[in-house]
Amino acid sequence: MRMVVAFCFTLYFAFFCHAQSVLLNKNDSLALESRFKADIVLSQFDSIPGKRMLYSHLDRDYYIIIQQDNCYKEYFVIVDNNGRFLFINEIENDKELELLQKNKFLFRKNKARLKHIVGSRLILKKAFNTDQYSKGFITSMPNASYIAGIPSYFVIKDEYNQRYGEFSLSSMISPCPIDPLLWLYLNRQLSEIVYARDNHGHY
Repeated sequence: MRMVVAFCFTLYFAFFCHAQSVLLNKNDSLALESRFKADIVLSQFDSIPGKRMLYSHLDRDYYIIIQQDNCYKEYFVIVDNNGRFLFINEIENDKELELLQKNKFLFRKNKARLKHIVGSRLILKKAFNTDQYSKGFITSMPNASYIAGIPSYFVIKDEYNQRYGEFSLSSMISPCPIDPLLWLYLNRQLSEIVYARDNHGHY
């Protein structure tokens, strides 16, 4: 009887390990596909010098930030399922910031907007410090306490194309693999633009 129990346990353990291996291989395959698509999107910005950050949902909607000294160029990109570019638009937060700072008299709404942009610049300045990131590619977080949302992908690439903080995970996960304030900013920017597109037909 003990032999049968031991055999069944061994069989179950082998099956469990195989299932986990298949799941990890599938996750890694999808993650590498996200990386490949993201690299194609980033290649459209090769003429712009500086470190670059990319965040995406579903390998379709991309938010890209390029750091140039203390300035940040931000872009929203849409691709179709075949990787064809459908839309590229610059989000001119730096220009808006400059205009708001020049205006001596601001309404409450504009004051709030100015505060938001200034705060986001502080978040991005900290985020582009690559010393805080690992160089590994995170494709799973077995010890996560919460996992939900849609597939997302994140990476920072320096001037030498070295990757930092790269992950391919659900868009809502705890603990957050990057600074929660950065995660909040990226998701808010991307979600607001996608909402405007889907509900109002503009960006």
